[in-house]
Amino acid sequence: MSNSDEKMLDRAKANLDKEVGDYLSWKQYLWVAATLGVTHCFLEVFYLWLGCTPMIIINIASILSYVVSIAYILKGNTTITIYIMEQEVFLHVILATIFLGIDCGYHLWLFGIFASVFLPFFLPGVERKPRAQIGLFAVLVIIAFEVLVFLGNHHMLPTTYELKGDMAEFIYHVNSFLTFASIMAYTSFYNYSMFLKAKELQWAADHDFLTGLFNRQKSQEILSQEIESDTEDKKLSIAILDIDFFKQVNDSYGHAAGDAVLRGLAEIFRSYKNKGIICGRWGGEEFILISSQHSYEDFVNVLEDIRRETENITFTSRKNHMNVTVSMGAVAYEKGISAEKLVHRADDRLYEAKESGRNKVVAG
Repeated sequence: MSNSDEKMLDRAKANLDKEVGDYLSWKQYLWVAATLGVTHCFLEVFYLWLGCTPMIIINIASILSYVVSIAYILKGNTTITIYIMEQEVFLHVILATIFLGIDCGYHLWLFGIFASVFLPFFLPGVERKPRAQIGLFAVLVIIAFEVLVFLGNHHMLPTTYELKGDMAEFIYHVNSFLTFASIMAYTSFYNYSMFLKAKELQWAADHDFLTGLFNRQKSQEILSQEIESDTEDKKLSIAILDIDFFKQVNDSYGHAAGDAVLRGLAEIFRSYKNKGIICGRWGGEEFILISSQHSYEDFVNVLEDIRRETENITFTSRKNHMNVTVSMGAVAYEKGISAEKLVHRADDRLYEAKESGRNKVVAG
């Protein structure tokens, strides 16, 4: 398997993970696990200072759970890490509330747990079973919070290390601050990940997967927008470009070679982006070139530059060396003409270029 194939496979796996609701990267999971692990190390010092033996033992188990979580994350298994971290925090705050009392505010962490488990419920890629598990756990968190508050307010918790006065108030404020800080951090991660995912999906919707150029739908949208613009001196020209004898490339060297040629041409087109040329893959071996910044004469000169550059470059695929030429039909915008008619005229001139010997630009 080639490096490019391996990268595509990794990309596919990453997309599959996101599709089933895994919206944080492994680095973000690692950051969360490490932060919680360090937090529990400070908690261990605090529990030792209090002399709260049950929480000392429980917290050691908590620290170990984050060591295990980090190990799983480094192995690429983030799914099990989510369950470990959620369950650890859930059980820890319940036990801490029981042993140290409701006045310390450990139960406030359940708000953070609820946010972290309930936001993924709305992800479109989550399957039915995981969605049901998320919903059930969210309900369990609500019930746990209500039960702890009820029992605590009625002095029914079996608290043996209950803190009172200023110390309890201080711990309560620390827990409330950390709870809201964790919710802010979590939702920031979530929103940023959703933003990146939305950008990724939009890019995929607008671009051709193989070449990275605009796809036909986006190219048509751009052309329509240029035609509908209200500029008085509209400088709009387009060209339809076709690779000469492209079928022979696929038949002689294989479709991988054909793909290499398409990608190579896309690189040539991208080099003209700074010159005001918008390029899109129109379909198969055809491309559309759009200019709104050049006179028609200058645009045709740019097309000639592209034609000559293509003619003089050698494309390589699996030790095969290939040379291709391109034919183009160009047309300038005329007031009142539709996008469809403009493309049709460019197609007619492309056909003329093909019929009159190929490797040329026909501009009328």
